[in-house]
Amino acid sequence: MNSSARELGLTISESHAEQFVRYLTHLITWNKTINLTAITDPKEIITKHFVDSLTALVSTNFRQDSIVLDVGSGGGFPGIPLKIIRSDIQLTLVEPVQKKCSFLNSVIGLLQLRGVSTFAGTIEQYAKQALTQSIDAVVVRALKFDDIQKHIPALLTEKGKVILYRTSLIENKEIGEEFHRLNETTLLLPYGSGKRVITVLEKKHLYI
Repeated sequence: MNSSARELGLTISESHAEQFVRYLTHLITWNKTINLTAITDPKEIITKHFVDSLTALVSTNFRQDSIVLDVGSGGGFPGIPLKIIRSDIQLTLVEPVQKKCSFLNSVIGLLQLRGVSTFAGTIEQYAKQALTQSIDAVVVRALKFDDIQKHIPALLTEKGKVILYRTSLIENKEIGEEFHRLNETTLLLPYGSGKRVITVLEKKHLYI
């Protein structure tokens, strides 16, 4: 984990590494009965899920105590790895599959993560709630942006960000009128594990 993270310029403390090991063991155990990931090799899980989830930390800044929404969290990616490294962020994991939500809640308890909650539903259902606070950043790794795009602007703070984990650069027509491209970073994952493009979109200032 440490060597993989170092290749991206990230430093992981011993206590964080211990949390990732516990997370890994828990994920592999639960994955035997719930389909959380098609990747079963521990080293590949570390690189293709854990380290990949952390690429956003290389590509953009999360302000201190950011309120972050992970849409389609599944096995907790990218939200939980980000939370392990950035314990200050306030994180909500949105996941419509109840069994996966049960797993996420168990991970939160196992790792004693504070400031993390789950929402058992879709982003559309989440957006229909009476929200108490606006979101600083939405992270999306497992879903297509155009499938959820219309629900996002109303959730964000002024100039809130959407951080997309992609395999290719985004085209202007995909961005929509409510956002503009803030930056885009292409990274190579360690051990030839593929390419990751982090696209950061920012809510336009005049969106009403």
